[in-house]
Amino acid sequence: MPINDSEISGSDKPELSELKSAVWLEVVELFEGDEALARDWMGRPRPFLGNVAPECLLETHEDIGRLRRFIQQIQLGIIP
Repeated sequence: MPINDSEISGSDKPELSELKSAVWLEVVELFEGDEALARDWMGRPRPFLGNVAPECLLETHEDIGRLRRFIQQIQLGIIP
């Protein structure tokens, strides 16, 4: 389920550490359990993210939401 920062306010926001863990699980799932591939993918700049590595988008709720939407688009075949 996507997280939309506009739907979450104040103390209802999940902790960043919880969101980072959720993103990591989503990326590992994207690579069918291959953690080495997931780590490699997280560390390489992605054109659809403005040539930023996904791991750089783990510092704010907004960036994590952006990364999760990107992962969902890959899962849906919207982004190759």
